Amino acid sequence: MKYVICALLALCPCTLFAAEPKPSTEPTIAPFPKALVLNFWTQTIWADQKHNGFPGIARVGDHYYVTFRSAESHQAKSADIVVIRAAATDLTKWQKVAQFTRDHDCRDPLVFDNHGKVQLVFHSKEDFYSQSADGLKWSEPRELQTEFVTPTAANPLTFKSQRRWLFRIRRGPDGAFYSLGRCGIKDTGGTFGLILYRSEDGVNFKALHSYGEGPSRAIGQAGGSGWGHEADLAWTPDGTLVAAVRNSNAGVVVLGQAPLGPWKAFPTDAWNFGGPALHMTRQGGVLLAARSIPEQRGIGFPAVCKVWTVTATGVEQPWTIPSGGDCAYQSFVDGVAADEVLLVYYSSHEHRQPAGVGNNPANIYLAHLHIRHVAP
Repeated sequence: MKYVICALLALCPCTLFAAEPKPSTEPTIAPFPKALVLNFWTQTIWADQKHNGFPGIARVGDHYYVTFRSAESHQAKSADIVVIRAAATDLTKWQKVAQFTRDHDCRDPLVFDNHGKVQLVFHSKEDFYSQSADGLKWSEPRELQTEFVTPTAANPLTFKSQRRWLFRIRRGPDGAFYSLGRCGIKDTGGTFGLILYRSEDGVNFKALHSYGEGPSRAIGQAGGSGWGHEADLAWTPDGTLVAAVRNSNAGVVVLGQAPLGPWKAFPTDAWNFGGPALHMTRQGGVLLAARSIPEQRGIGFPAVCKVWTVTATGVEQPWTIPSGGDCAYQSFVDGVAADEVLLVYYSSHEHRQPAGVGNNPANIYLAHLHIRHVAP
């Protein structure tokens, strides 16, 4: 079934994704394997007494690439975006291969394989990208070309900024690139929401719907509130879209038919839900990771990085990855072994925590997750 859907998407992706939603209010979600974490081990891959955070990871060719923000603190107004890499055959040796900065604060970098090139994307008032054919020589950063969605007459939104912010960029089952992102900074009126974008080349992103539509409209079904913030995407083997969305309450997972639904949403027990990340394994299971705190307003900042198994009816089997304080904002990638998934994240649990959040060093860690799959 997976290959039939992928073939259809490859033949006519725009038509398929632009179809009207099914009349049913409940999406049909084919069962898919459970990806269960059996055990894991964690290594430190970058520690230099700076606040290193918000990492992304990808494998391109024979190397794994990790990118992260490096600054004096979480809230520092100046920062560098660093890219390091290691040979897939030896993840104990990481080498810095690129470093970028801009006049405004840089953060939330991500990295992915763009048809054999390594592509870095980071945010500094807008999204910027750089590419490398060999992982050593990088192009000068340029702004991503992301469409700004003009509100319809029926949705009286006004904006104080047209700032666009793609939180993750993922390869879809049709080979195109997708992202859920913020479009504009709202001023007054109308229904808002995250926009689902699509790109053939990883640089020019077109919106698939208008405001108040798409996966983020379903967060209220699961007790969420607001229009959504940081988010990520994955797909089940039958092409069902999975979205993980940070919002004003505990994190929410949404499943359904892109771009307009119908949608089904499930709650998580994770407050804050910082930088949610999704991953479909080689065997068709889906993992979720995010920052989690035990309640909406905790004493201090008792955050941890958690990993859940995503099913057609919710999330389960949470594991807490060694972490604490200012931490998480993680990203997945398949490991070298068929039953291994890698998770990169940052954490400050090995450093003293002075008053305030993020006024201390933070390290970059790589967790090696041993995965077993259970048939649905």
